[in-house]
Amino acid sequence: MALKVEILALAMLLMALAAHAQNGVFDLTKYNPKADIAELQVEGTVKAPAEPKGESWVTFQQIDGFTLSGKGTFNGQGHIAWGNNNCHQNPACKKFPINLRFNFVSNAMIKDVTTEESKTFHVNVLGCKNITFQNFKVVAPAESPNTDGIHIGRSEGVYIVDSPIGTGDDCISIGDGAKQIHITGVTCGPGHGISIGSLGKYDNEEPVIGIFVKNCTLRNTDNGVRIKSWPAMKGGLASDIHFEDIIIDNVSNPVIVDQEYCPWNQCSLKEPSKVKLSKISFKNIRGTSNTPVAVKIVCSSGIPCEEVDLADINLTYSGNQGPAKSECKNAKIKVTGTLNPPEKKQGEMALKVEILAIAMLLMALAADAQNGVFDLTKYNPKADIAEALLAAWKEACASTTPSKVLIPAGEYLMGPAELLGPCKAPIELQVEGTVKAPAEPKGESWVTFQQIDGFTLSGKGTFNGQGHIAWGNNNCHQNPACKKFPINLRFNFVSNAMIKDVTTEESKTFHVNVLGCKNITFQNFKVVAPAESPNTDGIHIGRSEGVYIVDSPIGTGDDCISIGDGAKQIHITGVTCGPGHGISIGSLGKYDNEEPVIGIFVKNCTLRNTDNGVRIKSWPAMKGGLASDIHFEDIIIDNVSNPVIVDQEYCPWNQCSLKEPSKVKLSKISFKNIRGTSNTPVAVKIVCSSGIPCEEVDLADINLTYSGNQGPAKSECKNAKIKVTGTLNPPGC
Repeated sequence: MALKVEILALAMLLMALAAHAQNGVFDLTKYNPKADIAELQVEGTVKAPAEPKGESWVTFQQIDGFTLSGKGTFNGQGHIAWGNNNCHQNPACKKFPINLRFNFVSNAMIKDVTTEESKTFHVNVLGCKNITFQNFKVVAPAESPNTDGIHIGRSEGVYIVDSPIGTGDDCISIGDGAKQIHITGVTCGPGHGISIGSLGKYDNEEPVIGIFVKNCTLRNTDNGVRIKSWPAMKGGLASDIHFEDIIIDNVSNPVIVDQEYCPWNQCSLKEPSKVKLSKISFKNIRGTSNTPVAVKIVCSSGIPCEEVDLADINLTYSGNQGPAKSECKNAKIKVTGTLNPPEKKQGEMALKVEILAIAMLLMALAADAQNGVFDLTKYNPKADIAEALLAAWKEACASTTPSKVLIPAGEYLMGPAELLGPCKAPIELQVEGTVKAPAEPKGESWVTFQQIDGFTLSGKGTFNGQGHIAWGNNNCHQNPACKKFPINLRFNFVSNAMIKDVTTEESKTFHVNVLGCKNITFQNFKVVAPAESPNTDGIHIGRSEGVYIVDSPIGTGDDCISIGDGAKQIHITGVTCGPGHGISIGSLGKYDNEEPVIGIFVKNCTLRNTDNGVRIKSWPAMKGGLASDIHFEDIIIDNVSNPVIVDQEYCPWNQCSLKEPSKVKLSKISFKNIRGTSNTPVAVKIVCSSGIPCEEVDLADINLTYSGNQGPAKSECKNAKIKVTGTLNPPGC
C-alpha cells in the first residue's frame, strides 16, 4: 500500500477543523491521505511500495509553518532496489524515489522521526528557509548505494541538531546555493562523512556561503569532514565554511579538501577545478585515522584556496602504511596550535606569501572596489562617524554583488544610526574597532538594522553603549511609565542573518532587541555588563521565527536571554549565562493580543551565579496567552537562585494583583538533565495558574544540591500535571 502525503495549503485543515476539532488532533485514518495539515505526527511505520516508481515517495511542498513529529518511521524498502542502483557510477541511470522531499518549505521543525532504507537519498531539502531537523534518525547499511542522509540544495537556514545518521553515502551533503547551514551534535556512521559538494559539475551553480559544523562525531566512515569539487568543469564559489570540535573514530580521510574529485573517471584531470574556495577552518579535530594521510588539502591550481585555517588538529594512525601525515597543495594555509600529523608541503604548495602580499598591496585600491569592500575611513569620518557609516552603507546596499562595510580597528564615537534595507545583494558589516554611543541618552535606539534579507555582522569589535552613565536613572524595571533609554542593537524585520564574534557592552537598557526576524543566528556573540546594571537584558526576542543563539557568553544585569510573545522555533545552545537573571520565557500575559510562544529549545547551557536559572514567567490576573513546546535540557547550574522555575504568579514591584490567576496557558514543557548547585533551598519550583493548570510537564534527571543554612533542598509544585522520570533531586513534585 503506497502512502504519498503532499501538503500544499491549509484549506483542507479548516474543513477538518469544522468537522472534527476535538482537541485539535487529526487522525490520518479519518481523512483522505491528501488532506492538508499543519503538523504531521507519525507514530507508526509507513512503508513505501517495494517496486520503485518515480523520483519521490513523500513530498512536503510550499508550506510555511510545518512540523513533522513522532516516534514513527518512513521505511523505503530500499534493500529490494539497491542492487539495481548504479547512479553513483552512471549519471544516466534510472532514478529511484527519495524517501522525504522538502520543497520550498519554510519555518519547519522535523523532529524524532526516522527514515530508513531509502532507495536513494533519504531526504532532499530544496528551496527551503528556516527548517530544523532535531533528533532525526537516518538508518541504512554501509553498502546501500547513493543513499545520502540529508542533502541540502539552494536553501537558507537549515539546522541539523542532535541527530544520528548512518547510511551508505554522505551522512549530510551540501549542494550549491546552500547558505547558513548549521550542523551540531550529529553522529555520522556508517557513511561517507559530512560533505560540502560535490560542486562545479553543472552550469549556473549558486554560491555556498556560511556552513558551520560543530560538536559532531564521525565513526567508521569513508571520509570525515570534506569539501569536494570537480576539476575541469564549471565554475562556482564556496566560502565561510567551518568545522570545529569534531571527534574522529577510525575514519578514512578525516580532514579533506578535494578539488580533484572525479569518481569513476567521469571527468578529466587535465584542467583544474574552477570552484573558488575561501575562508575555511578546521579546528579542534581529534581522534584516529584509518588512512595514513589524515589531513589532505588539495586545492585547484587554477584558483588556489585562500584563508584556510588549521588549528589544534590531533589525528593518529596506527596502521602499517607508514607514519601519519598531512598533505597540502595550492592553498594559502595558516596553522595555529597543534597540527598532528605535521604538514608535508608538495610542489605547487609553495605559494609565496611575500609575492602575494606585494601583489595585493599594489592592487589595494582596485581590489576594494572589485571585492565590494566599503572602508569607513574612505568616507571622511568626523568626530561622530554616523554620517560616514551611513554613506558607506548606502553605497554597499546598492551593490548588485555581495558587499562589506568595514569599520577598522580603532576607537570611534557614533550617534544613532539606522542601517536600512532592502539591499540588492547580501551585505556585511565588519566591525574591528570599538564604537561608543553618546554618553547622554537620546531616543530608544542606538544602532538599528532594518528590513534586510541576507546580512552578516562580524568582527572582533565592540559596541559600547556607555551605560554606566545612565544606569542610575534607569528605573524601567520598577516603573512602566519610565523614560526609555536607547537599546544598543536593534534587529527589525531582518532575515537570513548571521551575527558573529562581535561584543555589545554597557548598554543603557536592553543590549539586543530582535523583532519580526526570521532565520537569524548569533554565534560567539558576547554581552558584557555588570550585575547591577538595571533592565539590561542580553538578547530579547519578540515575534520572530528561527532565532539561533550558539556558543555565546552573556553576562548582564537582567535576563541573559528573554523570549517574548510571538517567538517561534528559538534554539539556544552552548550559552554561558552569568551574571544575570537567567534564561527566561516571558514575562507573558501583560498586554493585549499577545501571540503564542511555540518551540523553544535550550540545550547544553551553563548558568553561573545568576538570580534565576531556566525560567517561564507570566503575570497573574491580566491578559491571556499561550506557550507550548518548551524544552530545557543538559543544563549546568552553578550557585544559582531558583534554578528551575515556572512562575505564573510573577508580579515584580507589586505591579499587579494576585487575586486572579494567570490566563496564560502553558503546556508541553520539559526540564531534563539539569544538575549542579542551588543558592536557594527551593531548587525546583513549578507554580502554575490555578485557572489554567500547566499540562504535559516533564521533569527528568534533575540533580540539584543546596548547602546553605535554610534547611534541606526541596521541590515545590502546584497546579501542574507533572510526569517525573529518572532522578528528581530534591524530591517533592
